[in-house]
Amino acid sequence: MRGGSLFRLLDPHVGWDARNATGLTGFTEPSGLRLATTDAALDRQELLPWFPDRRLAFAGGWFLRTGSGLLRLDAGDTTWRPVWLAGLASGAPEAAMGVASSAPETAMGVESSAPETEASMTSGAREGRAVAAAGHWIGLAGRGGVHLWWREGEQLAAHLPHPGALLALTESGDAHVVRGTGTDVWHYRPGGAPAGVIRTGLPGRIEGLRTGPGRTLWLLVRDDSGLSLWRSTGRDGSGPFVAAGIEEVAAALRPSGLVATDDSGFQLDRIGSFDWDGAPAPAPPRPAPALVTDGELHTLPIDSGLPRCRWHRVSLSADVPPAAGLGVAVTVTEDGVAPETPADWQAAPPGARDLLVRLPPGRFLHLRLRLTGDGAVTPVVRRIRLDFPRTTSAELLPPAFLSDRENPAADDFTQRFLALFDTTVAGVDRVIERYPALLDPAGVPDRVLPWLGGLLGLAFEAGWGAGVRRELLAAAPRLYRRRGTPWAVREAVRIVLGVRPDLVEQAAGRSWLRLGGPFTEVPLSARTSLSARTSLSAGTPQPAGVPQPTGVRPSVGDGALGGVRLFGRSAARFRVGTSALSSAPLRSDGDPVQDPLTADAYRFRVVLPASAAGVDAEALRRLVTAQAPAHTRAGITLPGPGWVVGLHSVVGVDTAFTVPPPTVIGKPLAGTVLAPSRRGQRTGVVVGGAVGDGVAW
Repeated sequence: MRGGSLFRLLDPHVGWDARNATGLTGFTEPSGLRLATTDAALDRQELLPWFPDRRLAFAGGWFLRTGSGLLRLDAGDTTWRPVWLAGLASGAPEAAMGVASSAPETAMGVESSAPETEASMTSGAREGRAVAAAGHWIGLAGRGGVHLWWREGEQLAAHLPHPGALLALTESGDAHVVRGTGTDVWHYRPGGAPAGVIRTGLPGRIEGLRTGPGRTLWLLVRDDSGLSLWRSTGRDGSGPFVAAGIEEVAAALRPSGLVATDDSGFQLDRIGSFDWDGAPAPAPPRPAPALVTDGELHTLPIDSGLPRCRWHRVSLSADVPPAAGLGVAVTVTEDGVAPETPADWQAAPPGARDLLVRLPPGRFLHLRLRLTGDGAVTPVVRRIRLDFPRTTSAELLPPAFLSDRENPAADDFTQRFLALFDTTVAGVDRVIERYPALLDPAGVPDRVLPWLGGLLGLAFEAGWGAGVRRELLAAAPRLYRRRGTPWAVREAVRIVLGVRPDLVEQAAGRSWLRLGGPFTEVPLSARTSLSARTSLSAGTPQPAGVPQPTGVRPSVGDGALGGVRLFGRSAARFRVGTSALSSAPLRSDGDPVQDPLTADAYRFRVVLPASAAGVDAEALRRLVTAQAPAHTRAGITLPGPGWVVGLHSVVGVDTAFTVPPPTVIGKPLAGTVLAPSRRGQRTGVVVGGAVGDGVAW
């Protein structure tokens, strides 16, 4: 309440106070009221806007899977253009993608149970060619497996060897694959790591697969009774699955613009019609209307609680597509009985969503709402707000402007005239009231995240999903407080890549052993330990003017015996007369005496665990560089097989114990073997020799 004004809401949370309603649905759904579906059973053509043909995908632009490759149609264009895919030649034949264009459906483990005349089971679809796109990810599925690309095909991220009949992607790169018959869905993380199998337990087989907000999985299933829609309720698309209606799908998923398909081609709304090779073609027949074209809501008498209340305004929060319409009418009574005469009702102008009530005072208000459409689209009404009694800024004017109270017409004109400005100011006030919510990373829409990141000085890369961006925004205060520290670098990599790296500061593991060099800082505790750095010769005094740090003492050498290599001046930098050609770097700055100290100074290395396979090294390098101090240099170590031997080896990060591969007589062993062979380095199996743990002795 503000300035003595009250309001009443009609929405799914408070209720719609419906006396009677026809042709409408969504009374208890958060998305709001909309036109209901027809009584006929679900038809595949009706669901094309949300479940397009498997050979088509939409993600900012259209993708078409053909027998010779992948085509793309950008927004505002009418010509399909080939898509270059890393790892495949431009215009690669279907066989290069692992799909034989002539292979029957049974070759990929899919049995045909629907009639061949069904539009969803055209010849191309039966062959198993499928495409999916989301954000910057592209996926192709077929008989030879599933290929996933990042950056619109610039980087091949994964190849899943199992055949795929249907494919759905999320903006973060997760893949959901239907392999053939049945209703099980295989889930893969970005990069192709398996994340489990989703057992839906539904009868029939899956003909449509989509991912929605909150990683909800939407399924279009065909069984003996026809088509049905299902929605996941668990985390990451897991079950249990509940039945859904077309109105729920329309509220949760953005329609694609695909309006019709048949064996010859398809039609895109406001773009044109094409055959399945991307060439212009006659338009296929449009599907029959899936929604009713008219619906109405009549409310109960809405009680203000004020005798002879002067109702102020009615405002609607709604979405009205171009082919739809929305109408509202109100009347006011003192006894709560709605009049039947049309002249007693005040109707809003066509398309208006804000109505100033110009009716005599009365305690009760009655409202009629009408929604219209063309059978394919529907308006959506999320909320209706009723303000009462009339309170305008006229009360703030000097008395001279209110002296004509005896003239109701003049007073009404003043009230209505000022209400125009009050409505604008109220809208600005509501924006200001909601402004703090724009600073909540967990509550703002995805499209606001880049703007919010700009306020905090964060630049998001295109491949980062909404979840990663929200977590970075939430962690920004902590990252800024500890920016430039090893913790901040590790935390940023964990948020973006989902793995915990190991960070190695190379100066701590100096690889040079210096004999008789100048003063070296060695902790006292280290000199008394078994792995103490050992002095091999007399040392030189500490340089003049350099204070000795607390807790350290002079040492004549640095490095652990057996763990480092000898430092040679001719190997550290090129010296005329002593260094061999191509044996040492040519340096034009620095102190030659300090080479063993500066070789690894201000350098560190980020080592990723084996679970981070498929990570983009350049993207990781940019992320680490942005978080590291400006005077440091970072190195990247990507995961690889086998055991890594070095100064810093971390089990589970850069080191993995694996079963030795099968040995072949006369051939060296692959991988790394901890125990050397008595007959030499990894000699393999020798007839007549003893073999232990995969190593020839």
